[in-house]
Amino acid sequence: MIVLNLSCVKTTCYGQHNIRIGITGGPNAAQIKTSTNLTNLIWKYNAGIAFTGTVIGNLSLAAELVYSRQGSRLALNQNQTYTTHFDYIALPVLARFKPNGKQLFIQIGGKLGYLINSSDKYTNSNSPSDLSNLRKWDAGAMGGVGTWLGKHAVIDARYYYGMAGLIKKHAIVDPITGQTFFGADKWNHRVWSVNLTYYF
Repeated sequence: MIVLNLSCVKTTCYGQHNIRIGITGGPNAAQIKTSTNLTNLIWKYNAGIAFTGTVIGNLSLAAELVYSRQGSRLALNQNQTYTTHFDYIALPVLARFKPNGKQLFIQIGGKLGYLINSSDKYTNSNSPSDLSNLRKWDAGAMGGVGTWLGKHAVIDARYYYGMAGLIKKHAIVDPITGQTFFGADKWNHRVWSVNLTYYF
């Protein structure tokens, strides 16, 4: 009887957390905040695997391991556009709270990303790539809203506010004075996403 009771307690414990695995993906509307402006949006995507589990009551945790494509587009003039592309392996972790205990939830958390590929391009120009001294790791805050669609599917909208500078500090030569100083232009990711997730 004691062994049976302990077994029931253990099962209940795991049942409360109810960890589930699934697949997730959706469009990214990405841009970059520089020290002088906010670039135009460029449409990309993210896709990967998802996990979720109840913490207590109406509070749950959601985590994902995704391939996330981000970047920016900036019109320099009527004939030339500068486009950047950044590909990450990313780990978003979000706390989800259902205010009314039903399907709708609000979510807040953060995302850690590792840069695996980057490129840039000027239209109508043979200018060489300007991308250098990039940080491999990116991190920032994330928040949004979503809803369960039955027992298996979730759709949510989220906004990512990158907080780690994309460019590392490095030696820069002043074109006017010729003096060398240590610094970096301030670039940070800003990404709107809408994800559809299916949990098994």
